[in-house]
Amino acid sequence: MTSYLNMHIALEQCREAAKSKDEQGPKVMIVGPEDVGKTSLSKLLLSYAIRHGRQPLFINLDSNEGSITMPGTLTATPINHIIDVEEGFGSSATTAPSFSSSFMPMVFYYGYPDPSENVKLYKVLTKKLADNVSRRLVEDEVARVSGIVIDTGGLVDSTGYEIIQHCVDIFNVNIIIVLGHERLYSDMARLYKERNDVNVVKLSKSGGVVNRDNAFRRQAQMRKIREYFYGLPKFELSPCSTLINLNDISIYRVGVGSLAPSSALPIGIDRKVSETQLVKVEPDDTLLHSILAISTANNSDEQSLLVSTVIGFIYVSHVDISKQKMTILSPSPGRLPKQYLIMGSYKWMES
Repeated sequence: MTSYLNMHIALEQCREAAKSKDEQGPKVMIVGPEDVGKTSLSKLLLSYAIRHGRQPLFINLDSNEGSITMPGTLTATPINHIIDVEEGFGSSATTAPSFSSSFMPMVFYYGYPDPSENVKLYKVLTKKLADNVSRRLVEDEVARVSGIVIDTGGLVDSTGYEIIQHCVDIFNVNIIIVLGHERLYSDMARLYKERNDVNVVKLSKSGGVVNRDNAFRRQAQMRKIREYFYGLPKFELSPCSTLINLNDISIYRVGVGSLAPSSALPIGIDRKVSETQLVKVEPDDTLLHSILAISTANNSDEQSLLVSTVIGFIYVSHVDISKQKMTILSPSPGRLPKQYLIMGSYKWMES
């Protein structure tokens, strides 16, 4: 814990220097394997910054957990109050308009728990997210000086290294914190030893972390999805079950199913469906129990729809093909605000 406090003090010195020179504050990315406390360190550094009157941006690139909102998302969130010890980040403002949360995240829907399932799409969405963050930092002086904290998934294989370097470049990261992994630290130090603008720092993992198996991770995802619709113990929500016409909506997904890496295809064989190609989903029983993201796009143009943000999520509880109707669970009553929906790999059984 002492090393974490020292890290905060160093970051605060960077912020003071940035403020005096009217420059960009620290851009921190935390990397390491799974179950070493990356999200916990992110919360700690953010809370320390808030106590010093800062308002940093929190970038969540771990699509497996969904720290801010639904699992499968990539988000950027301005943090302006101390993070609750029991509830963590709590419910985001995409859940429903409420007084319980002041988090207003920018959300892109990746739709898969692991970046390696569709690396090309992951890179496209993170680049779009980084562009939006850069514009925010230009316009918001407080956020610019406060800097950003980026939380990542367990990126320690070759694909993970590729994604780390990609994110360092697009977010202009100047501090890489390697948590609990000696080899990753050595490799990052070697990769960036010629870069004077990037510092690689090694920290030990927190003594309180425990290893979580796949079953536990799956339960955590399902719990997070339920929280989106039903809220938290301190602030419960009442979602609405609504019947909608299938003709009033258009559902898309990127690619078809879970795509194998291009390197795994036979030599000379090209993929028929690109990793970033939108495919329209014809409504059938496969939609049952799916989580669908509501896109902000106003048309079905592939490029605009692919990189559009989302304004919320719905759950498909019943599909009646004969009547062309679909029953959904929505955080708020009334018609859907947009007609274009994005389907990922997440399923949830309401209980």
